[in-house]
Amino acid sequence: MPRKIDIPVSKNFTTAKNYIKFILLIATIIIIGRLFYLQVINYNQYNEMAKNNCLRLIGIRPARGEILTSDNYIIASNEPSFTLYFTRNIKTDQKEIDLLSKILNEPKNKIEKKINSIGYFSTQILANNISHDQVFEILSHKNTLKNVDVEIEPKRVYLGNPYIYASVVGYIQEANQQDIEKGAIPGSYVGQMGVEKIFNKQLQGTWGYKEVERNVSGTTVKVLGQQNPIKGENIRLTINYKAQQIAYDALGNYKGAVVILKSNGDVLALVSKPSFNPNDFVEGISEAEWKQLQEGDKISLFNRAVQGAYPPGSTIKPFLIFAALQKGIITPDTYLYCPYEIKIGKYTFKDWKPGGFGKINLYTALAGSSDVFMYQIGMKLGIKTIDEYLQKFGFGKSVGLFGYESKGIIASPKYKYEMYHTPWYLGDTITSAIGQAYTLVTPLQLTVAFSVIANDGIAYKPRLSYIQPHEILYDIKNAKKDFEIIKDALELTVSSPVGTAHNAYIPNLTICGKTGTAQVVTSQQLNTLLVNSNWDLNKIRKYLPQAWFASFAPKHHPQIIMVVFLEHGYDSHYAAAVSKKIYEGLLKYHLIEPNK
Repeated sequence: MPRKIDIPVSKNFTTAKNYIKFILLIATIIIIGRLFYLQVINYNQYNEMAKNNCLRLIGIRPARGEILTSDNYIIASNEPSFTLYFTRNIKTDQKEIDLLSKILNEPKNKIEKKINSIGYFSTQILANNISHDQVFEILSHKNTLKNVDVEIEPKRVYLGNPYIYASVVGYIQEANQQDIEKGAIPGSYVGQMGVEKIFNKQLQGTWGYKEVERNVSGTTVKVLGQQNPIKGENIRLTINYKAQQIAYDALGNYKGAVVILKSNGDVLALVSKPSFNPNDFVEGISEAEWKQLQEGDKISLFNRAVQGAYPPGSTIKPFLIFAALQKGIITPDTYLYCPYEIKIGKYTFKDWKPGGFGKINLYTALAGSSDVFMYQIGMKLGIKTIDEYLQKFGFGKSVGLFGYESKGIIASPKYKYEMYHTPWYLGDTITSAIGQAYTLVTPLQLTVAFSVIANDGIAYKPRLSYIQPHEILYDIKNAKKDFEIIKDALELTVSSPVGTAHNAYIPNLTICGKTGTAQVVTSQQLNTLLVNSNWDLNKIRKYLPQAWFASFAPKHHPQIIMVVFLEHGYDSHYAAAVSKKIYEGLLKYHLIEPNK
């Protein structure tokens, strides 16, 4: 029988055993507490993080609303395109960046910058409008490109000949940081100019999304839900496509602008040349292309119709004749002697017509565009009254059509002193009376000002879309009699054989108009340049005068008001000839009706 041996247990061993039990107890309590913290207290937070490791929300871009003309031409629409989305995880595989850089033909640092701008576990657009070949490359490397999705989405497209209407419709670009800070969704398109900018809120639509489940390798397992995007609102413009094309074609090779308003303020046509192709901006343009647009001679973003401010020349004369009538300085029966030149102090001010006009009234003065007549009117009015009446017709103020128009300049002693720190002289008043000196206007401003005459004192704010209300912009009351006098004189400018715009005459349409030729250099300097260039106008184009013709028709119950501006067009006769082409085109397509 085995012998039982009692081994004495030391006191130290008992203490160690109890210590181990205590440690295990504390560890158990800590683990239970941590599990309680994770699964009960912070359940929502960690549950959401777990979801993010397998669920993704992918945005679905909405189609922008279409832009249509008043004659139902769709000038801005959408077509299917491929968009590349990227989902950012805690760490992005460098192999994925390298491959995307190769497929998209973009520098690696640019790809990394885009990815780093995406929040963790978020999905955003990495590239728009990728090609079919790029899509094939992406799909064939899906094992490497685990965080990439390709979606078919709408792409903006401008139809027909977009150069014709680019100055009106504008263009869009992907939202930049400034746009995003203003509330734009990353990857969305934002209108940058024209109608696309004015009506961006209506056109942009509402984003949709789809929720997808992915496995640990990043592959989409299934779509859990989807909210379809809502297309933007269609915008129908007052612009007539045929009128726009007629005006664009009539300008030919001239740089310049054409603005045509209906008597109620609707913009029938607004053209600026040179123009640009808004399709180029949808996919983004390079710095070199941007520079070419800013400085180019054949394509340009600069809208001469609303952003270009130029000396108006003699087109300013009807407004000063109106002021003189209002002030009782002259009547239709007032005759002023107008020699070829007048001397004020040591300075001589000449007329354009050799030999002068002799003794004439306001009708001959406007029809023949006498400068000496206007010198005398300007001195009688004074610069303060000249400024007062030019303001009544909207000069020196933004019309408010696009929001980025030039305000132009009304010449004044204050302006001259602030700009040049020199006093105002009588000679400044004299030259201001013929639209030279410091006064600058935009083609749109001049069109609105002539609409005041056409409408017997009322000008409506120009509008581009039927969703905008009609709004009276200027209202000169109790002056219908004086406006009728001005109209009679402006009719003679076109209908009379001695009128400066007789080359715009159309037998079955009574046109009231005023020519304007604004010098860039003095007549003597210009003559020297012409001789030295052997009369090659293209060699000295930038020194040639600005050419204007402002008009409305028919005389009674005017239907349209039109301004043609030719930048360095040399002579207002050319502007009148362009206007005649446009009137003939409008008559052909019944966009204006002949005299009844």
